Amino acid sequence: MTNDAEERIEEFAAKSRELVGKEVRERGPWNTEASADAIRHFAYGIDDDNPLWLDPDYAAKTSGGKIQAPPAFLVSVLYPILHGAPVAAPLSSLIGGVACEWFKPVYAGEKLRASSIQKEMFEKTNKAGRRLIFIIGEFTYWNGADEIVAKATGTMIRTLQEGTSLLYDREITHYDEEAIAGIEAEYRAEKRTGADTIHWEDVAPGDELPPMLRGPLTIGDMVAWNAALGPSYKAGRLGYLDIIKAPHNAVITPKIGLPVKNSQQHEDFTLAAGRGMPGPFDNGVMRFAWSTPYVTNWMGDEGFLKKLDCQVRKPMVYGDTIRYAGKVAEKSEDGSVTLEFTGTNQLGEIASKGTAEVILPSKG
Repeated sequence: MTNDAEERIEEFAAKSRELVGKEVRERGPWNTEASADAIRHFAYGIDDDNPLWLDPDYAAKTSGGKIQAPPAFLVSVLYPILHGAPVAAPLSSLIGGVACEWFKPVYAGEKLRASSIQKEMFEKTNKAGRRLIFIIGEFTYWNGADEIVAKATGTMIRTLQEGTSLLYDREITHYDEEAIAGIEAEYRAEKRTGADTIHWEDVAPGDELPPMLRGPLTIGDMVAWNAALGPSYKAGRLGYLDIIKAPHNAVITPKIGLPVKNSQQHEDFTLAAGRGMPGPFDNGVMRFAWSTPYVTNWMGDEGFLKKLDCQVRKPMVYGDTIRYAGKVAEKSEDGSVTLEFTGTNQLGEIASKGTAEVILPSKG
């Protein structure tokens, strides 16, 4: 590391430390209202077709009586990550994880606002001797009645970008026809409790949640992630199941072997080199949002997701899949159920790890 780079990183660390406890706003909201269109765009963007978010007739029959926003919708009101002081230092950015606690559901038509505070800043050194600077942000979300609906914490890790070296470098996975058929079978087997209410009395520690597969990751997933900004776009599982109904609109992406819409055929891997990865990749906020359907599919329409903490263990690069598995860890007399889950990539590596707390209705 040059003296100039070292001086700029020291400046970044010092100025970031000065921000602790202060309100910091790095970006504006994608959404200030949970409109039906915004909810639909976001739900498709995280590959979640739960009718509770999408179908007004279906939602009218639930206890809420109207469309709800997916729990992760709030990240489109304010992105729950801060980067530290705006210093021109040669640093890469990696999101370590996002945790959220919800206090109220958000229904279609509600106005929303948020604030962000840099809660903490600290440093560590990893096994390779690389200096890691952690920026912890705290985010509060309110509805139009000035009620707090949720609080989130996001962890950003800043580290030195050493020239053109990659932070994470490995081969992109190619899937043959047999593997793609297996992925499709897992897509079709995905289960949702929905209106078949699951009660607190029905679950016990050790019970396994139904598995869920997401990926292979494509450029379309990146586009869909930003769907809150514009026309809804289906990628991932939903996009694949659509495209096999109209195969004349599909092309095979040669790098991973997956059929996608022809508008996705212009992937450019060289653009990713500057981000320190071998190909386009997701980030921790996307990972957090994409993991929420794993819990909400299981808990059903009358459950309430109280807490979710999703930690990133491995980057999910272009072509990666994540298979989620989880179980009931414990249950409390107040109706809460604690879940533990992991997300394993196609190489057998733990890519995500998390916990959730769900409030389930009682039979009594």
